[in-house]
Amino acid sequence: MKTTLKLKTLLLALASVFAFSSCLDDSEDSSGPAYFSYVTIAGDQLFGYKFYADNGAILVPTTTSVEQVLPGLKNSNVKRAFVSFDVINAPADGFLKPNETYQIELGSSYYSNYAIPTYQTILSFEPTDSLHTDNQVINNVNNNIWAANGYVNAQMTLNYEQSKTFYLNTYYTEEDINVDNNTFNLNLYYNSKSNNPYDQGTSVFSFRLPEDAAFHYQTDSINLILNAITNYGDKQLTKVGECKMAVKDFYAPMY
Repeated sequence: MKTTLKLKTLLLALASVFAFSSCLDDSEDSSGPAYFSYVTIAGDQLFGYKFYADNGAILVPTTTSVEQVLPGLKNSNVKRAFVSFDVINAPADGFLKPNETYQIELGSSYYSNYAIPTYQTILSFEPTDSLHTDNQVINNVNNNIWAANGYVNAQMTLNYEQSKTFYLNTYYTEEDINVDNNTFNLNLYYNSKSNNPYDQGTSVFSFRLPEDAAFHYQTDSINLILNAITNYGDKQLTKVGECKMAVKDFYAPMY
């Protein structure tokens, strides 16, 4: 488990801005950016960035606005973010359409322009490995999960200890690929690495979807089920969220 991060570095004030759908949100407040979206980031400073919005629109930010609003992006490995922006030559109706490309100017906002913590998905072969035996309770998972652009996303509340580094991933087994029912089960693994996880924090987390699982399905869309341990003293996984996802969303955009 190499993917670790201290929760105190990513606690986010999401209560007033978290959107359960993957649609872009336009605002009538002329004093700030008109649009907000979760995005998957592709490209780099040299060749330019493309932000793939979770509603399917492709956003191309100006170099100047990236440097001003996200100055640390060029030196990071950020793959997911929540951004605010205005659209250059925005459509008359204000709606940004899937698969259409838009030139944008990133704009400063107190509630946006931050990285979403991302984690990998692991294929488990042995029911006796630590993914099964050391898995701990997750305090709460909002059941409005969504999948887009290579990632499944969920708002979760974790108990942790500030001085400890926790472990967080998703995992699946071959049995979780249910072709007959057109369903894919994905399981949350959490370990606080603490005997006193008395601190608590809430954030949206993104988990990289496994491309290898996509080859098993012959349809355009499937049902994705997210499972976690939610009862103390119980190692049983239970469903905490479900959504329909396009099979193409197993793949993150390259550029």
